[in-house]
Amino acid sequence: MADDYPDYLNPISRNTEGGAITSYSFYLEIPGESGIYTNFPVVAEGCENIYQCLTISCNDDSAIHLAELVRVSDLWLFFSVNFVTGGIFDFPGEAFGAGQTCRLYIFNNSASTLTFSGAINYVTRAI
Repeated sequence: MADDYPDYLNPISRNTEGGAITSYSFYLEIPGESGIYTNFPVVAEGCENIYQCLTISCNDDSAIHLAELVRVSDLWLFFSVNFVTGGIFDFPGEAFGAGQTCRLYIFNNSASTLTFSGAINYVTRAI
């Protein structure tokens, strides 16, 4: 291991040098052929959030739905996925600085109102 760098493979270093892992859940009822969004908490001062996993599910398989993750400040789309009944979607991770907000858009492409639930997982670390 290189000198002066934490060894994130051992539990002690992950606990002291890493960040806090948060799983923020959502539960949305979306009318047919429309979309809705939810914002996740604003990144705290002196920290950054690294978004890296989205879990989502719905109770119907009649259409292909769309989920997108966007940075609110400039509407930059950094993750987009089509799904039928859901999935666990890992991606490399996107860091958001202090004061920034991540937004989840979900588009229900079926004819009826559906319930979408899930969670986004992110790491918060001090910078």
